[in-house]
This record gives sequence, C-alpha cells and structure tokens, in this order.
Amino acid sequence: MGTKHIKKILAAAGLIVFWQIAALIARSGGEYSAVLVPTWGKVLTESLPGFAAFRGGALPNYADALYVLVSNSLITVKRVVTGLFIGGAAGVVTGIIIGLQPVLRGMFYPVVKILRNIPLLALIALFLVWFGGEEIGIIVYIAFGLWIIYTTNIIEAIDNTDRIRINFARTLGAKNMDVYTNVIIPMIVPNIINATKVALGVAWAIALGGEFLAAQDGLGRLLIVSQQYMETGRMLIILIVFIVLTAIFGWIVKVTGNRITRWMP
Repeated sequence: MGTKHIKKILAAAGLIVFWQIAALIARSGGEYSAVLVPTWGKVLTESLPGFAAFRGGALPNYADALYVLVSNSLITVKRVVTGLFIGGAAGVVTGIIIGLQPVLRGMFYPVVKILRNIPLLALIALFLVWFGGEEIGIIVYIAFGLWIIYTTNIIEAIDNTDRIRINFARTLGAKNMDVYTNVIIPMIVPNIINATKVALGVAWAIALGGEFLAAQDGLGRLLIVSQQYMETGRMLIILIVFIVLTAIFGWIVKVTGNRITRWMP
C-alpha cells in the first residue's frame, strides 16, 4: 500500500474520529444538539435501519434499509450515467465543430461562455417548469450542465493544440479531414478524459439538485425527506454513499483514461 493510500485512510479515520468527538460534545448540550450531530452508534443502530420506512413504511430493519439505499443509488447512478453520455457526446461534437470552424466559433462560443457562467443550480426551477417532475427533465438537466463543461473544454483544447504538428502534417500532404482525424482529435483525447473527470464530479451535484426538487426516488429524494424530518444520521449515510459512488466512478474513469492514453509519452 502506497503512501498516498495511507494518507487517504488516515484522513478518513480522522474525519470519523472528529465526528464522534463532535457528537459526544453535542450530546452533552441536550437532546436537540444530539439530534443535530448523532454518534456513530446511533447512526448505525437507528438511522441506517430507519431507511426501511421508505419501503412501504416497514419497521426499522437492515434488510429493507439496504434495499432502499441500493435501489435508490442505482436510480441516481442511471441518471448520472445517462446524462454523462448524452451531455458528453453532444459536448464533444459541439466543441469540435465550433472549435474547428472560425465562423461558428465567432457566433456561438460567446453564447457558450455566457451559459458557462450561469450557476447550474439556479436553472433547476426553469427545468422544473419546463419538464415538471418527469424523469426526462432530470436527465436533460444533467446532460445540459455536462454539455457546457465538455464544449468549453474541447474548444479550449483545440486552441491549445500544437500548431507545429498540424503544419507538419500539412507539409506531408494531409488534407483538412486527415488533419482533424489523425492529428487534432488524438491530441485532444487527454482533454476529453480530463473533462470527464470534472464533469463526473459536477454530475453528482447536478443530479442531487434535480432529485432534491423534483424526483420521487433517488438519493436526492431520500435526502430531502430525511432533512424534513431532521434525520441527520440518515443524511450522513446518504453523504457517505455519494462519496463511495464518486470514488468508484472516479477510479473507473482514471483506469479507462490511462488505458486509452497509454500510447502517449
């Protein structure tokens, strides 16, 4: 195990200990304070099995609670992955088209930059009006936010391409399409991977925001209901689930990206 992994484990352990200390201090301040910062014992023995209530009002038990967490996690994952594929594909295509065509760049890139500066969470209400609480609305909302990230990253990547390589390819007789497919696009592949890393982190936040307001299922829905009933322990568990999912998908993107770019020096 490397030093990097040891540091991560120590950091996680430190957070766990810090929370427990804060919970013990809060418990000495009265019942209300104890509810705000529950101990890990209460989280594991009361909050976790309490998720069973989301399955037809079942009494607290671990089996139903795990079912609720897993099923709602899969729903959120499906939304994130679908939005990532749609927004990523559209963003890469849009970025390449705008980045390679000066006329289109002058027309549309300023619009993209304006959209990039709009806080995505501020658009939730607008998408809610357009789509209501429909599933398609949440997916389109996620895809839209990720489309902006991919588009701007691809355009900037094209701007930063090595002009010497492009000119060298042209001197060898390469046509425009050959330059695009064999020089420019391979050069921006690392930027696409980096954009995916950024987009994936943003996607969870966007999905959470969309589910928080409109969805009838998913981790965001569990979070808003837990918040309404001041179930801080359940909120903490949902946060941990998000951290685990983010770490898993981040690792997948990293491994995949390393394999795709293994030809690079």
